[in-house]
Amino acid sequence: LLSSRSAGMFVLLTEKRECFVVEQPIDTQLTLYYEIPALEKIVAEENVADPAAQKAVRVTLVDRRNAKPVFTKTVADHKGEVGIATTAASHFLCLETQRRQTTGPVRVDVDIEVGQGDHWYDTLAADHKMDRLQLEVVRLNDELAQILAEADFMTDKEAKFHRKAERINLAAIWWPILQVFILVVTGVFQVNNLKRFFTTKNLY
Repeated sequence: LLSSRSAGMFVLLTEKRECFVVEQPIDTQLTLYYEIPALEKIVAEENVADPAAQKAVRVTLVDRRNAKPVFTKTVADHKGEVGIATTAASHFLCLETQRRQTTGPVRVDVDIEVGQGDHWYDTLAADHKMDRLQLEVVRLNDELAQILAEADFMTDKEAKFHRKAERINLAAIWWPILQVFILVVTGVFQVNNLKRFFTTKNLY
């Protein structure tokens, strides 16, 4: 489960996808902040007039239930942010290099924030002419809603784990009983088989 903000660093090889699991309540908004330190240098060395024309890193969010992409975007700038609207509780977040002329590994710094990003709130404040206090109230309401959603998500997850543990315990109880039953049936079958053998051969 994601905390309010989680960060990581990935080294991507050419055209190789790197994925990690992201868990959060359903319909949670995620904001992905990324930075590709080497990209500006690569673009300058290649003398590319339009950096956007040269693909850099593809960001893909995949639903773990059906392996279908929920969100895909190719980023080509040095750093920025991407807003992602999730649909399921568990996803694969995948990063993949797309530049055909990339030489060597590409480092990508990733910072994932649960909720809307700073840019979204700045735009909201500008569009609705909010002062700082009003904007903070909106932020607090969003954070409260997120905390309640996470609490419900963890409760549901704990209930699923409890049901799974009960099934395992039930299997642990019945498995030895089944083994003893099979052993008794096998013993009875062997005894009857030996009796018929001795009776047929007149050995007693």
